[in-house]
Amino acid sequence: MKAAPSSAPEWIKSLARLAHTVASLSTSTARLHLSLCRWLAGRISPFRRQQLLNSLSQVRWPAGSLRPAAVCLGADTWVRLQPHNGEFDFETVLGGVLGYEPEVFAFLDARVRDYDAIVEIGANVGVFTVYFSSQLSRARAGGRVYAFEPSDVASRRLRSNLGLNHAENVSAFQAAVGDRSGFEWFFEPNGHLTNGSLLASFAGKFSSDIRKAPCLMVSAGQLTELLGTHRRILIKIDVEGYEAPLLEALAPLIQAKSPDILLEVLPEFDDAINAVAGRVAAHYDYFQITPAGLVQCARIQAGASRDCFLSPARTTATQSARS
Repeated sequence: MKAAPSSAPEWIKSLARLAHTVASLSTSTARLHLSLCRWLAGRISPFRRQQLLNSLSQVRWPAGSLRPAAVCLGADTWVRLQPHNGEFDFETVLGGVLGYEPEVFAFLDARVRDYDAIVEIGANVGVFTVYFSSQLSRARAGGRVYAFEPSDVASRRLRSNLGLNHAENVSAFQAAVGDRSGFEWFFEPNGHLTNGSLLASFAGKFSSDIRKAPCLMVSAGQLTELLGTHRRILIKIDVEGYEAPLLEALAPLIQAKSPDILLEVLPEFDDAINAVAGRVAAHYDYFQITPAGLVQCARIQAGASRDCFLSPARTTATQSARS
């Protein structure tokens, strides 16, 4: 059996941290240093690459030194993303293959071009959004992505990433989606950009420092009008605990359009999600997304990747073995 790679000695780690710290003292030296690290990252093992990333993340880099980089999502979709200190997208600083939700991207690679419209509710900074944009632009003319993100900070970064990728087939809205149109409170835990929620109790799990701000909410019923004549639709939902109320609000659209649904499921909310799905998506099959592909389940439940796929039974009955 091949031995697992060993961690670098502490003196090497200390030397690397010192080099990073010195380089970070000015924007020009930081840019040069990070460019060299990006070059090195493409020539070392994934394990060593992760070690390099970990050491870089311990330093506060000048904002002007963190330049957009090309990264690969899924098998072959190259996009440009802007990295940020202390955020999940900092991995972008090294370019190359982005190790973000690989099971979901592998699943999407096989079918995403079948859709003529994708609705992304909870788009955050747009990692999936630019992927969807690239895939649909290659698949057919007229394919469109509708992205909703209520966070002010995440929405600004989303638009920046869309601009970097010239994503002209995306309509982005700084808004939440719910059961009515109007204003709602949005709660963001400090230092946890991906965990903002319409539920104060959920956001409070990550920090006692919560920013409470009003956000625009769009009625889910209005999405039917927005989608117009689109027929093959995917709705991606990542709303940090608000999944069950959102599914309830989407009931008219689900009945009218029978979209496929890609749903993040957190363990503490799966009972509430199943209660709603039993009413509004009773004609759907449920699948967990795993490294081996789809696994059909009798109920919606969180797996290792926390993402589930819901699809009308007539289109998925033969795609996966029942677990």
